[in-house]
Amino acid sequence: MSADFSFLQTNVNHCAGAQDLLLQSMAEWQVDLAVACEPYFVPPLPHWLGDLDDTVAVLTRSGTGPPLSLIERGSGYVVVGWGEYVVVGTYFSPNRSLAEFEIYLGLVRAAVARQSPKPIMVLGDLNAKSRAWGNPVTNPRGRAVQVWALLSNLSLLNRGQVHTCVRHNGGSVV
Repeated sequence: MSADFSFLQTNVNHCAGAQDLLLQSMAEWQVDLAVACEPYFVPPLPHWLGDLDDTVAVLTRSGTGPPLSLIERGSGYVVVGWGEYVVVGTYFSPNRSLAEFEIYLGLVRAAVARQSPKPIMVLGDLNAKSRAWGNPVTNPRGRAVQVWALLSNLSLLNRGQVHTCVRHNGGSVV
């Protein structure tokens, strides 16, 4: 597979229209792979693979690129093969506790470690904030993600001050 590929991560918030917009954006922008958090639904199609709870899915544009292959799935994460790469889609609700979050990160870390030394991309919505990736404040989840990424030998690519979460009452860099 060529090193020239594009990917996108979004949270569609269980909204059919947002999921349709994701698919349209993938087609228009020629996005090869996306991770959809809180999808409206995960269709039973070969270019869609979701976690156990349908809270996150990895998808490709139909008929393009290498096929997806399921490697592993758990609650809030799905691990797929995509050509030479391993893609881990993640979602963790902001309504759950820090203790639950740390357990979850441990499960995802173990899933990532099982795929070493393959090239791995982890995309998702962990509802964590940190100055390390451009948010004005760091919360406990942000600190946990920083430690988790370091222990998992992952590099954080979410940088800059542009809001990655935009809502009617403001935004944040999550």
